[in-house]
Amino acid sequence: MDLFIKFAVDNYVLIIMFVGMFILTAFDVFLERKMIIRLRATLIILLSLVAADSFEYLAAQFDHPTLLRVIMSAIGYSLRPIIILMLIMLIYKKAHWRLAIPVIINSLVAFSAFFTDVAYWFDEENIFHRGFLGYTPYIVSLFYILYLFFLSIRVFSKDSSLEGFIVMFIAVTASVSALFAISGYDDVVNQTFAAEILMYYLYVYGQYTRRDALTGLFNRQSFYSDTKKYSSAISGMISIDMNELKWMNDTLGHDAGDKALKAVTEGFLKAATAKERIYRIGGDEFIVLCRERTAEEMVKLVDDMRASVDATGYSCAFGLSVDGTPEEMIKEADERMYADKARIKGDVLAKGGMLHLRD
Repeated sequence: MDLFIKFAVDNYVLIIMFVGMFILTAFDVFLERKMIIRLRATLIILLSLVAADSFEYLAAQFDHPTLLRVIMSAIGYSLRPIIILMLIMLIYKKAHWRLAIPVIINSLVAFSAFFTDVAYWFDEENIFHRGFLGYTPYIVSLFYILYLFFLSIRVFSKDSSLEGFIVMFIAVTASVSALFAISGYDDVVNQTFAAEILMYYLYVYGQYTRRDALTGLFNRQSFYSDTKKYSSAISGMISIDMNELKWMNDTLGHDAGDKALKAVTEGFLKAATAKERIYRIGGDEFIVLCRERTAEEMVKLVDDMRASVDATGYSCAFGLSVDGTPEEMIKEADERMYADKARIKGDVLAKGGMLHLRD
């Protein structure tokens, strides 16, 4: 009972955070189910690490080595790099299973303490000694931290500067916590992990207020905000309207329409660069905000987007404006988009085909 009370008191803030995160995710209607599962799994692993550290601290008070201390030390050695891996999986949802190989090796090394002294051992007075493989968890953690730095650079390159800063911050704080771990301050490490998990969850949750739930593109509110934020750097706007979406929804069903919207979105993103931000501002309406681009570059961008969308089997009309205030560019881009829509319809009808476009 005394041990339980000590554990609760020493880790009160972490326990409150765990409970709060589970409550938040239970009522979360934005995050994907897979994301919530990974988030909760990370929290459970972290709570297990906190418990293992507490039991290991208790076992360290004895004047002789015990099986409990060996077990808890092995669990602690195994779980720390796993938590960093789980953070990577939260950030990079397409992480390959091969990323788990280092933690598997680390766990085998940690649990080898039952049979050998290559990782660590305890002498007759219960004093900890590190073997020649005793730094394996730190090496594995360093590998994952470097991978986090790589992810932050990759995110920056996609013009997700805020997420890039978040990932970079997690990598830096994880690096600092690793130094604390080497110095024996495990409580600081656990608290750092908990703060990083909460911070990334809040960031992701906040992004859902700025993005379209279906396509992942920025939404209408973000567009109006960004036209003010980037007003001095806007060099042009592209108005896009998807052809035949209403017909698909009415005839083939909304699932077919959603599939089409996701496909054309991938086409947009494939052709765009870090200097463009793409918004879904209506059912089948999109706007591309171009920054610091020449007129020739934006004309080429429209051609590349059209080709990329055509490759999906769907069709979109495009209108480009490169001069005026944001309001004037939006109006002109819309006019040119509708002219392009009429041209597409005329071309199809001239060839004897049929296109289900709005009048």
